[in-house]
Amino acid sequence: MFESITAHIQDNNQDNNIDISALDFIKQLQHPAEKYCLFLDIDGTISEFHPDPTLSFIPKHTLEQLNTIQQYKIPVIAVTGRTVKDALRLFHPLELPIAGTHGLEIRFSDKHLLPSPLNSLNFQNIYTDIQASCASYPKLRIERKTYAIAIHFREHPELEPIARHISDRILQQYPELKLNTGKCVYELILAQADKGKAIEHIYSQNKLNHFTPMFIGDDRTDESGFQTIKQIGGISIKVSEGETCAQYRFKNVSVTCEFIDHFSNLIQKNAERLSQVSKKKGEKACLN
Repeated sequence: MFESITAHIQDNNQDNNIDISALDFIKQLQHPAEKYCLFLDIDGTISEFHPDPTLSFIPKHTLEQLNTIQQYKIPVIAVTGRTVKDALRLFHPLELPIAGTHGLEIRFSDKHLLPSPLNSLNFQNIYTDIQASCASYPKLRIERKTYAIAIHFREHPELEPIARHISDRILQQYPELKLNTGKCVYELILAQADKGKAIEHIYSQNKLNHFTPMFIGDDRTDESGFQTIKQIGGISIKVSEGETCAQYRFKNVSVTCEFIDHFSNLIQKNAERLSQVSKKKGEKACLN
C-alpha cells in the first residue's frame, strides 16, 4: 500500500533532496491511505546540539505531540548515536523502541533487549589511551559510551585536526573500530555499528511492513538509514545541509518539530474522518 504513497510523493518531487517546509510536506502526506511509522534520530533532528551533550533536551511540546501520535497506534522509534540509557532519559516519559549507539544496542521494551555485541575489546583501555592523547588538549571533550568513544570539538572547532589525528592513531591500534565523522565530533565505534541495519531489524521484528516508514536524521551516520528506508519503499528526510541520499530536506530542528506538530494534527484528523465514516455506515445499516 505504501508504494503508492511513495510514488505520489516522488511525482511531486522532481529533484531529489529538495528543501521543503513542514506544512508543504504534510500536504503531500494527505493521501487517502495510510498508516505510518516514524523513525527519529535525536541530536540535530529533534534536539538542538549543545556543547555538553548531557545538557541537550527534546522540547516538551515535541514529546507531548509524539505521545499523541503513539496514542493513535503510530509506531515511533528512536535511532540514535546515543546509548539506550541516554535516549530513554531524553524521551522520558515516553516508552518506545530504541536503537542506540548506531544500532549496537536495541531495546524493544524493558523485557525485550537484544544481546550486546560480542567483542573482546576493552573500551576502558581505549578510553585511557584517548585520555592520555588528549591530555595536552583539555578543551577537547571526551564522551565514553558502552561500545564507542567520542571526541567532541564543537566548542573549539580549531582543534578538529588534533581530534582527527588522535582518532586515526587509535584506529591503527584497534582495527576492530571504525571512525564515524559527525558534526564537530569524531566517534570511535565497533565496526558493525549501522543505523540502516538497525532500522531493518526493528522494521522486521515489529512486523511494520503494513506501515509507511519515515526516517528523519541529520548526519552522515544517518545515510545508511536513508538507504534502508529507500529500499523498503519509505520516505527519508535529512535535516540541515550536506550531501545526502534522502528524498527531502528540512532546514533545521525547528522545522522537524513543526512537522511533528502538523503530523500529530493530521493523524487526529484522519482518525476523526474514519470515525465519522464508520458512524454513518452504522446508521445506514440500522435504517436498512
